[in-house]
Parts: sequence; C-alpha cells; structure tokens
Amino acid sequence: MNVIRSAGPLDGLTETRVPSQSIPIVESNVDESMLATHGRTFHFASRFLAPKIRRDVVTLYAFFRTLDDLVDIPQEGRCIEDIRTELDAWKCWFLAGRLYPAPREPLGSRLEDVLSRHCVPTSIFLDFLDGMAFDVEPQQISNFSELYRYCYRVAGTVGLAMTYILGVNSEQALVAGEHLGVAMQLTNILRDVGGDLALGRIYLPLQDLERFGCTPDHLAELYRNKQCDDRFRALMKFEIARAQHHYVQGMAGIWLLPRESRFPILVASRLYRLILTVIEQKGFNVLCSRASTSLVEKVREAAIAFILERLWSRGEAGLKVSAQGGTA
Repeated sequence: MNVIRSAGPLDGLTETRVPSQSIPIVESNVDESMLATHGRTFHFASRFLAPKIRRDVVTLYAFFRTLDDLVDIPQEGRCIEDIRTELDAWKCWFLAGRLYPAPREPLGSRLEDVLSRHCVPTSIFLDFLDGMAFDVEPQQISNFSELYRYCYRVAGTVGLAMTYILGVNSEQALVAGEHLGVAMQLTNILRDVGGDLALGRIYLPLQDLERFGCTPDHLAELYRNKQCDDRFRALMKFEIARAQHHYVQGMAGIWLLPRESRFPILVASRLYRLILTVIEQKGFNVLCSRASTSLVEKVREAAIAFILERLWSRGEAGLKVSAQGGTA
C-alpha cells in the first residue's frame, strides 16, 4: 500500500491566532511527564533511544499528544468551535512555513527546531490535523477503507514523522512506518472499545459490525452488561487478525532503520502487538477493562528484542565480511 499524501493547499484558510491567555504553556519537562503518563509503553521503549534522538522524539510526542488531548479530553469551558479554531490555527502555522509563533508556545518553537533539522514534510502534519478535525465530534465509519484513512491520519502520520526523525526517508521505510502507525492505532481502537462506547463513539466499521451481527445497539447492550458474546468475540478475532497484518508490514521496516534505533522501535512494536494477545487472553472482553502489558511482560519483550537485534546485526556483519572477501 502506498503512503497516503492527502493534504494540500487549503483555499480560503487565513491566518488564525488563538489568544495566548487561553492556552497553557507546555514546558519541556512537561513533555517528558506527558510521555511517561500517557504513553507508558512507548516511554519504556524510548529509554533505549540515543539521548539526542530521544529529546526530539519526546518533543514530537508532546505535539501529537497535546492535540489529541485537545480533541479527546478538552479543558473545561472549551467548546467545539474553540477546538476547531485551534486546529485551524495550527494548520495555518504549518502552511505559513512555521514563521511566526505557534498556537502553543514554547511547544511550537521546540517542534520547529526538530522539524527543521530532520526535514519532516509539512503534509504529514496537515494530514494529522485533518484526523483531529474528524475526531472533534463522534463519526460513523462505514468500511475499512474509511477506517484505514482515519488510522493513517491520526497515527500513520506519527509513524511517518518518526521515520524521518530516526534518519531514513526511503519509500520502503516510509510505507513500513505508516503501516506500523496504523497497526498501533488499530490496537488502540480494539483495546478501547468499551471506553469509546461510554463516550458514544464506535470506530469499528459498520460493514464489519453487520458482517458479525453486531449492531451499534447490540454493542451498547453488551457494554451496559459488561460482557461479550460469541458474535462480539468473532468480530474482535477478525479485527485482531487485520491489525496483525499491518504489524507484519510495519515491523519488516525496522531493519531499515539505523542500527542504534532498531532496538527501541522493535521493543515498542512488540509491546504494542502483545496487547492484542492480552485481549485474546481476556476472552476478547474489552468492554469492562482496558488491556495492557505488565512490567514483567515489558522486560521479557525487551530481552527478546535485544536478542533479535543482535542476531540481525551479526548477520549483517557476516554479509559484509563475505562481500569484502568476494571482492578481494
């Protein structure tokens, strides 16, 4: 599947500024705290990144998380139009080449520094903002094509931006980065079915629900009773298999990354993928609790990832020696 490039010039969109007094300033130490609090799985894996790269990744995470929280858990008193205004302000900032202060400072200044040094395309962030705009109010998703586009916008874009920051921009690596981001978002959707139902949201495609005899009303009833039935289990099993496919596509690209970045990304990928196994072990009942991994599981997956990375690196070294011997 090709990398989606959907964002373009926005006709009629003028510079929009958000009053600074209504926007809390996000300090760099808060960026780290945000990652530790809201991204515990990736926070664990990111500890293995090189310090300089990790600082850039933490800044990138802070931007994506701040905008995600703006939409999902807005501050008290902020209405939908206020949220849309800030999203438009960010869009204008990107389209204007990030030449003036961002809607939230100093977050914008730190992000500008990161994006300039790594030459991350603006289109990635415009697509992400389109995904945030879609999420402002509950929406119905008809089929997997629509779900994939949503997952690309809110998470595939994160995978693309990470790929650039980690130092690669080949088409093969970017496609893999997109797939990995989509796989992780599908995982989030599956682990959060119950929580989303509580908010009046259903991200599973209506076409899939119909296929397994799970109407929105049926899901709502299951949620109220905090139990699942065979129809729901069959639906979840189908969706998990789909997410696994994208993990295969995405994780294949980890070996295209610089050696020093492979291990932490492999750890993060294996841990997120493990959440699907946890869901299966729970009997697919994600209606009463959220699937997560334990510290023991995190350490175990890190150990496995370490061994896999070392084996791969030794194989690479062996190939180089063979190639050099063949040309001697």
